[in-house]
Amino acid sequence: MSDTMPEPAFLTLPETIAKKPPHGGPCNRCGLCCMMALCPLGQHVFGLPEFAGKACPALEQVEDGYRCGIVANPAAYTSKTRVMRSGVEALRRAALLLIGAGDGCDARSNGEPYDAVYVAALLRKCTDQARQLLKAKRMWSGR
Repeated sequence: MSDTMPEPAFLTLPETIAKKPPHGGPCNRCGLCCMMALCPLGQHVFGLPEFAGKACPALEQVEDGYRCGIVANPAAYTSKTRVMRSGVEALRRAALLLIGAGDGCDARSNGEPYDAVYVAALLRKCTDQARQLLKAKRMWSGR
């Protein structure tokens, strides 16, 4: 690399980057976002310092791409007490909300254009769903 070119933010197979939808586009389960960094839920479950710059340990490869193991099997990633208190389905719904499932591709590779319309929509959603997001965070944090 030249002295003027920044280092890549992450290393992954070129075919994975080629499968990635554009920033803000519909998710196609390529898994790149979870390969690049931990989402806020992953940071809570696994701890940020230990996994900084590493793929999420809950990322699972399945037939048609990747999925979030925390959503697929919440009981494997939290205490039995939390599962009994909240229930698996409620934890799953909270995890889906916290990971932004259905919001679109939030991963940006180097040089990829920023989708301002997508980001503005996410900010509106966070404002509109502030109570639900707080409830979901509390469900996973036990507070």
